[in-house]
Amino acid sequence: MKNINRKNQLYFDFGRDYEADLDNFFFSSKNSILKSELDEILDGSINQKLFITGNKADGKTFLLNSFLNHNKIKQLQSIYIDVGTLNKNENYLEGLASFDLVCLDNIHKIAENIEIQIFNLINECKATKTNLIFASNGNPNELNYFPDLISRFNEFKRCRINPIDDNDVIECMIFVTQKLNLNFSEELIQFISLRIRRDFYSIKMTLQDFDKFLYSEKKQPTKISAASFLKSYLN
Repeated sequence: MKNINRKNQLYFDFGRDYEADLDNFFFSSKNSILKSELDEILDGSINQKLFITGNKADGKTFLLNSFLNHNKIKQLQSIYIDVGTLNKNENYLEGLASFDLVCLDNIHKIAENIEIQIFNLINECKATKTNLIFASNGNPNELNYFPDLISRFNEFKRCRINPIDDNDVIECMIFVTQKLNLNFSEELIQFISLRIRRDFYSIKMTLQDFDKFLYSEKKQPTKISAASFLKSYLN
């Protein structure tokens, strides 16, 4: 966690990951609208308000952090806060309307007093044209917050990180192996793809851990070694 000093006021970017890289996020063809909306902000659009939803482990937190780490965003005054970790007895969001970009993660986990703070922040940002990106497991109307806040959420452009399905998994695995410099054959990737969970985090961790297994056991990447690894890894 780093602190940000702005106009003699100290802010903390709760939960920020400074190593996340947007080039390592897999945008399937089903997530082209989301990518387009983020590209608009990278190209200099202001007053953008995005509400990103997705299942657990679909990469919402990684996406927010990697977006903030992009070179174009680094030139802006921006902040990431995991609002699900905030203590309801303190005001963490006051003054953030002076930032260029505010990313709030885990909107579905906020405490009661934080609801009011987020509501006030959204209203303040209407005047300052601050870009807002919120991430949540559920859509606004699925959240049990006071009606006026839900109404504000519904003013946002809504984008979903669509889960990886059978049509995407091979493409995603090839993407990950290229990023990790893993020399796995297409036949091996096909074999592994039939046996792993369909979310980006699971795919990445499985391939990383398989590579570590090969190194530690001094084995070659084959279907036999993959079967041996997966038998214990998935149990």
